[in-house]
Amino acid sequence: MPTTDQGADVAPRSGAPAEAAALADLRSAVGHLHPDDPAELVAIADDLRALGSPAAAVPFYEAAVEQGVPGAVYRLGVAHHEAGDAAEAFRCFELAGLAGDALGAFMAAQVASERGDLHAARRWYELAQGVEGAAVRLAQVLAELGERDAADGILAATSGESWEAAVELVRSGALSPDDAVALLEGWAGTGEARVAATLADLYVRAGRGPDAEDLLEQAALAGEPTARTSLGVLRLRAGRVAEAMALWREAAAQGDAQAAELLARFG
Repeated sequence: MPTTDQGADVAPRSGAPAEAAALADLRSAVGHLHPDDPAELVAIADDLRALGSPAAAVPFYEAAVEQGVPGAVYRLGVAHHEAGDAAEAFRCFELAGLAGDALGAFMAAQVASERGDLHAARRWYELAQGVEGAAVRLAQVLAELGERDAADGILAATSGESWEAAVELVRSGALSPDDAVALLEGWAGTGEARVAATLADLYVRAGRGPDAEDLLEQAALAGEPTARTSLGVLRLRAGRVAEAMALWREAAAQGDAQAAELLARFG
């Protein structure tokens, strides 16, 4: 999902009688509001979401949608998503996407992909081009659909603009080892620490273990969790078990799933 205007936490689904009545009262009150600038409705709703009340934000977004405020449909979808109403959220994202909102199309693609509807995901991602991460995810969907050449073409076209596309292109095997190293070294040279784990793996395969370790140490110091996980693997191979476990605990605390899995298996 895009980082703009989306919440990672999902609030409990509304539906209790008291809450339903409160929302009905709120919708009625919103209907009597006549702000000079309808965008103020969105601002109020954004504030309510920021305070952890997405359900209370819904009537304000609905009023903004009725008044044609740009972006209100997408935000309404986000509020429904945060409130736990996945079906209504998806409907709003689709409406926003059809209206030309790239973020709405991206979110619709995300939901379609999670549901396993790859053809729908493809269509929505194609409409979401310009949103960060859309090209990479479109390539992933194309690869799952068996269109590997098309997927690699998208990744190659965007690998100079997106570190994520560069990593995916390398992982696809479409590049020679030397070209893969050159591509990721270019990104590492810009200070992009998120390519470190993949580049270090290339170094290890090429017999450049010390270079891999140096790269991962620098990225770990910069706070990159995947680098900590990979560095832990190298430490484990060197028999430095305690250091490996410490690195994996740090990475897992930062949300790295692989580190958590390694700790569960070996910790």
